[in-house]
Amino acid sequence: MNLTPLNSGEILIDGRQLTKESYQTIAFIPDTIAMLSQMTIKQAVNFMKNFYLTWNQKRADELLEFFQLAKEEKIANLSKGNTAEINLLLGLALDVDYLLMDEPFSGIDIFSREQITNIFTSHLIEDRGVLITTHEINDIEHLIDKVILIDDGIVVKDFKAEDMREQKQKSIIDVMREVYIK
Repeated sequence: MNLTPLNSGEILIDGRQLTKESYQTIAFIPDTIAMLSQMTIKQAVNFMKNFYLTWNQKRADELLEFFQLAKEEKIANLSKGNTAEINLLLGLALDVDYLLMDEPFSGIDIFSREQITNIFTSHLIEDRGVLITTHEINDIEHLIDKVILIDDGIVVKDFKAEDMREQKQKSIIDVMREVYIK
């Protein structure tokens, strides 16, 4: 997302180097909400609607209903799980081709995790590439298509999760143990 300088290597999307225009096709959902805590959910949604040309109000309304969130609630008064849901809503309501998520399940209760993982099997994610960085593999292993394991900035292993399960009877955690525990 060009938030830190690139020291080496290159980043390609669809085989092409990133350009200023490329960023219009990507949404970054950080591990913490970027909205002011005194804002209401409605104000946060309106901010995004006014700031992003790719805002999809219909999808935002569907997500509000899906998460059963009250628009007049202040972000400061939300539980960590509800805050994570709002954060996800603000990213998912953008009409983009790619979603980059940093630790979307970190520190939230099991029920919020379940509700958030349900999004990944819904039409709200359909036809979009999703890249998730997470340490919470157990909660989402069943949703993962491809795994890339990185150590100190270097790709140490990449594989398709389903192939690993079918051909070698190994989970993602099993492979992680082999790679990281020596």
